[in-house]
Amino acid sequence: MIAAVIDIVASREVTARDRKKMDREIRNLLLKAYDRFKEYCPAIPTLTQGDSVELLVTNWLPIIFVFHSLLMENFDLRVGLGTGKVIVHNESADECDGPVFWNARQAIDEIKRAKYMKSLVGFKLDKKTSSNETNAVINSILFLTTLLGLSPAQLRHCFYYIWEKKRISEIAEAVKTSKGNISKSLSKTPCYLLDKVVTFLDHSQE
Repeated sequence: MIAAVIDIVASREVTARDRKKMDREIRNLLLKAYDRFKEYCPAIPTLTQGDSVELLVTNWLPIIFVFHSLLMENFDLRVGLGTGKVIVHNESADECDGPVFWNARQAIDEIKRAKYMKSLVGFKLDKKTSSNETNAVINSILFLTTLLGLSPAQLRHCFYYIWEKKRISEIAEAVKTSKGNISKSLSKTPCYLLDKVVTFLDHSQE
């Protein structure tokens, strides 16, 4: 099993009004992720009172979908990935426990301690992690670090292209700009390659 713990950095600094809006946006985002990737989610993704998103998954796609969605909304993030056994207490991810979550949280803690390094993604694998789980964690890390290099506008354009399968003309209409601007924006990113990778790896799970 794979767990992802995503910290929303500095979220405690927002006003009460903005916090309510932020919580609502994140919860709606997680519902979309669960509806889309339910087959890969043994538990419902949740937002904890400690301002962390927790995911329990069997595939890497829900992780990068949620991460991409959060980055697109301009949240500052840290993510810890872990593998291992899980103890399922209830249907929500934050009500599950076990080594898979302990490892993900330890990965987050190591990021926080390494103040001399600007690392936003960490991982800790259980000794009995399967090759499929290892590959899923590696895929997630490579994809996440790639997304971190994109601007807010590029993130949004790529989200429409990769996850919503919109054509350039449809993206241009959605963000109120020209097709030329969208084409130029996407050409400066690895978006087309990432889309092929997502499609290939998704089909390989079938």
